[in-house]
Amino acid sequence: MIWGLLIVVFSLMLILGALLFLYRQRKKDIPSDIHIDLCPAVRITTFDGWQALELQLVNRSDAKVWVEEANLVITDLEANFQTALATGQHIHKIRQSIIPDECLSMSLTGSLYDAAGRPQGPYSFQIWGTIHYRIGEKWAQANIRPHRINMVALSVLRVQRIRQKSTTPEVHNDEAIVSDSLNQVTPSKETPKVKSAGR
Repeated sequence: MIWGLLIVVFSLMLILGALLFLYRQRKKDIPSDIHIDLCPAVRITTFDGWQALELQLVNRSDAKVWVEEANLVITDLEANFQTALATGQHIHKIRQSIIPDECLSMSLTGSLYDAAGRPQGPYSFQIWGTIHYRIGEKWAQANIRPHRINMVALSVLRVQRIRQKSTTPEVHNDEAIVSDSLNQVTPSKETPKVKSAGR
């Protein structure tokens, strides 16, 4: 009687162990559905009468995002009286995490001024780039759409977003200009919190 009971219990344990093993294997085979939605935005900000150019990263995902860097490229530079060699590109190290529904803001004015060769008069250029970020172990990038920037030294005069299907730039002053990420960005109804990051 006791031996029969032990055999039944042992058989049930084997069956449960096999089911648990199959469940874990199946779970590993199913890719984790992490929705990455990091939205870069280029905008003009005004502080104490001074206008600056900012890059804002809004995390509309459900998880914390680690942002590694922003790769910025300058093309079609029109400038005179440059006091340094124009590099035409800049890697902006960020290395900060953004929690869900939060916005990380950083100034690009000084970096773009240096990349343009530190012009002494009015100058303009086209800028585009990518944001490299990670959620968990999943790496991705968000693309910044091309914009036409007009500046004088460190002061920003105008930001024009260049539409891909149009040859005429669209002017955006003091408005967020949202770029495409790898996934389709859905505008959020909630206003994200803003925190600033140093250069």
